[in-house]
Amino acid sequence: MVTNTVADNNFLTLSLSESWNTASPKLKGLPQPNGPPAVANGYLWHNFENIYLYGGLFSDKPTVTPTAFALWQYNIGSGKWSDITSQTSIASDSGSKTIERAAEGAGVSIPDRGLGFYFGGHLDAYTTEGWSVQTTRVYLKSLLEFDMGKNQFLNVTENGLQGAGVPERADGVLVFVPWGKEGILVGIGGGRSDTFSQLNIVDIYDLSTRTWTKQSTGGSTPKYRVNPCAVVGSASDGSSHNIYFFGGQNLIPYGDQVQFSDMWILSIPSFSWIQVDTKGQSVPPARAGHTCELQGSEMLVIGGYVGQELSCDSPGIYVFDTFSTEWKTNYDSSSGSSGPAKFYKVPKVVVDLVGGDETGGATITQPAQSADPGSPVATGQPGDYMYTTLTPHNARPTVATVTNSDGSVTTTTSYPTVDDSTPNVGLITGVTVGGIAVLVILILLGAYVWYKKKIKELREASEKLAISNGHSRRTSGGDTLVGAELERSDSEMELMGEPTFWGVLLSPRRVLRVVN
Repeated sequence: MVTNTVADNNFLTLSLSESWNTASPKLKGLPQPNGPPAVANGYLWHNFENIYLYGGLFSDKPTVTPTAFALWQYNIGSGKWSDITSQTSIASDSGSKTIERAAEGAGVSIPDRGLGFYFGGHLDAYTTEGWSVQTTRVYLKSLLEFDMGKNQFLNVTENGLQGAGVPERADGVLVFVPWGKEGILVGIGGGRSDTFSQLNIVDIYDLSTRTWTKQSTGGSTPKYRVNPCAVVGSASDGSSHNIYFFGGQNLIPYGDQVQFSDMWILSIPSFSWIQVDTKGQSVPPARAGHTCELQGSEMLVIGGYVGQELSCDSPGIYVFDTFSTEWKTNYDSSSGSSGPAKFYKVPKVVVDLVGGDETGGATITQPAQSADPGSPVATGQPGDYMYTTLTPHNARPTVATVTNSDGSVTTTTSYPTVDDSTPNVGLITGVTVGGIAVLVILILLGAYVWYKKKIKELREASEKLAISNGHSRRTSGGDTLVGAELERSDSEMELMGEPTFWGVLLSPRRVLRVVN
């Protein structure tokens, strides 16, 4: 849905280890990629070692003829690009044995597991080698999975779409939510040149069964749109997962598109929309085609199309505090080692709807509207999510409540200390990349200290110390596609007896859940 596209191959990093003002963010230019084509509206998958460039549009002014499909890998450590197309394969249970370059689809990465996904998009003369400008654009409903460990593509479209009624679309968003055994993908918005996906229904893909279902939403619904951005903030106990949904545009009537600057939250599992009141705040100019990333409680909005009426939107990087639900003019890295900024907390507007508090404990555990049969959210129970990689900015704070002699209650909140002296590779074109080994050790140590304190409390029957430890990690983005389809609260945990440390740590009801 983008025309007059002048593609480039600029490559930038944005520092997250330094504080900066949105008027002058800590951007640094990297050498322009030598090899990968200059494209727009492609997608970057990532794990903790590599970034992968999939898809994209070649320039139409001046016209650049698309080359054959290629998958490019950027190794973060060496700073080198390489064409790994010849090293890739297609899984034997895929419906098609051909991979094409798509553009303007919805992508997401799950870096802990080395998986990338690409949903929908389109093919035309600016994506596909040998296609003429007279060739009708083909909109897609395919879902392609890329295993970064095996360098293997899997087309999950044929089985995954049976009976689900998933329409062809471009310019929507896809997010990963750690719900159920292997997590779910949630597809929101998008459309074709003349039809749009309504936002009162979202599409859910269950990674464990490789099937799609639909889910109706509750609450006031955002106006349909294309090219928004979205990130997910998960309560540390996994009782709610909150999708922050910002901007986008309406393309009708043609040639007179309107950009949006509204912020919404879709809370799961209630699947209820909440419009965030940002009146009186320094809201960024309305935009579409931008990207969003979540760093702890701070949502970074990067780039986008702001329309012809705004002559300049430089540098076009903004910060939204997902807990206070306010736009900020500064990114503050200093609070990351001991303060709340690097820790996602559930905002009051969500707590008011689903119950609990800033650390979780949601009491609304069912969708507001009935779930489809076979839906992974139909039971209202998150299940035992099997992956537990930890991330520092989503580690759960320790909350201690003490009853004083005069009857008053004192509550203190402390945040685990994160070692910020380790190198930070920054945010590379919208993808946050970092190591986690030291953090795992730190949080396991913190969990052990918590365990010992809890056992002492039980034995001495003294102060009531409510401590919870949880993690969530989630990621965004991954675009892919295969040829054949192109054509067509936990409430407070109760300790019974004296459990072992590993029993507490590995209990499904207390497992540390992860979302980026």
